[in-house]
Amino acid sequence: MVIMEAALPVLLAAAAIDVPAGGELAAALARARPGDAVRLGPGQHRGSLGRLSGVTISGAGAGSTTVLAPEGQDGAVVVGDAVLSGLALVAGPERCGVKVLGGAARLDDVALAGGACGAFLDGGRLDGRGVDLAGGYGLLVRRGEATLDMGSARGTGAAVGLLGGAVSLRRFAVAGPAREGGISIAGGSARLEGVVVRAPGPSGISVAAGARLEAVEVTVAGATEAGGALGDCVQAIRADVRVHGATLVRCAGAAVEASGGTLALSGVDAAGGSAGCLVLVNGATADLSGNLCAGRGPGLVAASGARATARVNRWWTDPVFWVDCGSGSRVALGRGETAKEPCAAAR
Repeated sequence: MVIMEAALPVLLAAAAIDVPAGGELAAALARARPGDAVRLGPGQHRGSLGRLSGVTISGAGAGSTTVLAPEGQDGAVVVGDAVLSGLALVAGPERCGVKVLGGAARLDDVALAGGACGAFLDGGRLDGRGVDLAGGYGLLVRRGEATLDMGSARGTGAAVGLLGGAVSLRRFAVAGPAREGGISIAGGSARLEGVVVRAPGPSGISVAAGARLEAVEVTVAGATEAGGALGDCVQAIRADVRVHGATLVRCAGAAVEASGGTLALSGVDAAGGSAGCLVLVNGATADLSGNLCAGRGPGLVAASGARATARVNRWWTDPVFWVDCGSGSRVALGRGETAKEPCAAAR
């Protein structure tokens, strides 16, 4: 009873502030207090939502209510807990639709676009459902945790860029082309579930040194050669990559290329390009189970000390293996493998 009585004044004090299109958005936001809800009517609203903490901003739908930020301003900057729903935020060059600098932002049916990024996370949390992201980067994460479900991303640099922190994407569509590729993981960790990456540019998913990727039921299609990159569907450099149940097709280079680090593939259907299906170099180690490899090049390339263990895979390539035995590279074949084990005489 004491808790309920203490909360009652807060509930009574919360207000709903309605703002029609073309109305005084800045004045309405200035009146808003923690716990208040600002409701934006259909149409265009000119102005930034400013720094948000403890408020709810809602519109009539991402396709109906649009907030156009002035030049040189972000659409919104979240510094506490805030909820955005049913609206589109559009920012100009060098700016983002939303920046989250602390606290927690919850997004529902929101479209975010900006010359620099759709959404930028630098601390705190970003949770969203039905979020469409577009910009230089659709989503750019420096630190913090981002969890997005049922949305899409596209960007001229990359659709999704992860510098640190953690990103989880579920039932998400990524579209290119972009300079870096579809999903660029330079640090931190990413979990992808039911993600589709189409026409990403030079790389579908790239994972840099020290970063980690876990992917389940993903599709990558249409990586292309560009700027010296061979067009790998998945590319990892001294990273920890685990992929289960993926489809990797129309890869200009390799379906998966790992330089150093660890790789685990299971239930992956892959078609390699000019470089082969799976390429392991520079001491990479791989565990391969229940995969299908097809395409023009070798099914598995292992060089410069790379090692792999393979079980119950199907190799629809000729040759099946290309292994640089002299460098110490080895491929150990387990149950269900019918190809001849390479380097057997070198042991």
